[in-house]
Amino acid sequence: VHDSGPEGNCQRLELDGTLACYSHRLNTNVSQRVHGLMLYAIHCLDRDEGLPIRLANYDAHREYLDTTATKIVLAGPVTADDGTPPTGSLIIVDVEDRSDAECFNQGDPFFKLNVWDKSSIRIQPFLKRRG
Repeated sequence: VHDSGPEGNCQRLELDGTLACYSHRLNTNVSQRVHGLMLYAIHCLDRDEGLPIRLANYDAHREYLDTTATKIVLAGPVTADDGTPPTGSLIIVDVEDRSDAECFNQGDPFFKLNVWDKSSIRIQPFLKRRG
């Protein structure tokens, strides 16, 4: 078990080579999850100095996405208008609540290595209507 949150409210647990995030919730209302999990969009913009760090740590980022127990619905880079270079990331996850989405995001090497401008990170519920 490893702390991955700034206040220690987020834990990563590894079982059989699979990483799982969970948060400590004292007042979880189970009745709020009648229909299962919820989608959250995680939108992160890179710091001005983030591209070299992004490129140097891309494999670690991919490994994190490939080994997490968190269900990733969609993930990919946000790019400049001409399609290059990457300027951020958009990830949609299917999790229990916002704190689980935050925990997942905080475990990403791009978060830990300050690729993303932390003031730009937006984690919001996402309602899928098409696709």
